[in-house]
Amino acid sequence: MMKISFVSMVLIGAVFCSTITLAQLNQAIPARASDTSCTAVNTPSECAPNSRAATAINKAIAKYGVTGRGEIIAIISLMAFESADWQYNINHFPGRAGQGTRAMLMYNWIEQYAKQIHAQDASKLLATAGAGNTEAMNKVRKLVLGDDDSFGAAFWYLVTAAPAYHNSPSKLREGNVEDFKDYVVNGVGAGWENERQSVWARVNNALSA
Repeated sequence: MMKISFVSMVLIGAVFCSTITLAQLNQAIPARASDTSCTAVNTPSECAPNSRAATAINKAIAKYGVTGRGEIIAIISLMAFESADWQYNINHFPGRAGQGTRAMLMYNWIEQYAKQIHAQDASKLLATAGAGNTEAMNKVRKLVLGDDDSFGAAFWYLVTAAPAYHNSPSKLREGNVEDFKDYVVNGVGAGWENERQSVWARVNNALSA
């Protein structure tokens, strides 16, 4: 009799996606379909068009092994909402020190993320400043604001901070907005706004096509 591993049993019925296409992302996030779309926003230096976002997202999918389509849809939806369609890379409202990336991770997660992927630089910055130093917090955040790190942060968070939602047969299923709401509220600890569902529906339709 063939043995089925626990991981295989968990993944039975999952729908996988190894990459997303620029066409899909343009349908999901139409505001950033043009490479010149960032010139009209308030923070052009922070903004990224879909051509850059798609490249970074596909790198994160491969790096963190997040291939369940429902998970990818959820993460892109979360980032699109938090960053106002890739417009923001740091928190401006209300302007919390150290908060940022496309997922708008709070500083405690930013610090953990930076320590993991930029260990030497993060350690140097933290060693020269006291806890809660605003300048140091913003400098640590700056370490992870490049496209690959910034778009990868939400994928890192899923597998590192909310692993119960990764590769689960009952979590973040494609086409299930209640799964997405559960992740936002209980996995991320964010508030639920109705606009999140609108963003998720657009992304879900684009990536499920």
